[in-house]
Amino acid sequence: MGEHKQRSYTARGADTRRRIRATAMELFRDREYGDVTVSELAEAAGEYPNQITYHFGSKDALYIDAAFGLLLRDTERLRKAGQRASTPDTLRAVLARTALTMPSTTAIVSALALARGNPAVQPSVETSLSLLFRQSERFLEGVQEERGWTTDQDLGRAVKTFWSAAFGAVLISQAGYPGGPSSVDVAATLSFRPADEG
Repeated sequence: MGEHKQRSYTARGADTRRRIRATAMELFRDREYGDVTVSELAEAAGEYPNQITYHFGSKDALYIDAAFGLLLRDTERLRKAGQRASTPDTLRAVLARTALTMPSTTAIVSALALARGNPAVQPSVETSLSLLFRQSERFLEGVQEERGWTTDQDLGRAVKTFWSAAFGAVLISQAGYPGGPSSVDVAATLSFRPADEG
């Protein structure tokens, strides 16, 4: 196969993968994993069902990819909400409230459950969580620097604790525990103060 044909084939494959992923993100944004079939995903993307298997390996893997895509897109909402916060307490509260109400947080909890015990998708989950944690840490570092705030926490650990608490609160709520995610103090996982309060 010539180099030009190979590049063309690779570009078409990447385009097909992007189209399937975008379609999955659209369908899974408001619907649960079990409510969407592979046939429906393929038809909505304008592809054959075997293309989903070819590009993603399984419906589970596609769902996990789409859920993290939705979450990473929703983190823009978190960033904007956090930038409007004028005090450390407001920042903590708005980040927690926004994270708990994003539909993608619910999708991630389901995705993590699918990944449990599935070694084929665990590298993708690890990569996606690492990206989420890095982006979140960079955001908080930027807020600290911009506002002149400080913390005694290791930000990397605080970010992981924040997201673990948010995912756990949603999971407990989905399991039927009364009170809902708002009864968990996710905001308490973050600690900032003005630097002059030493």
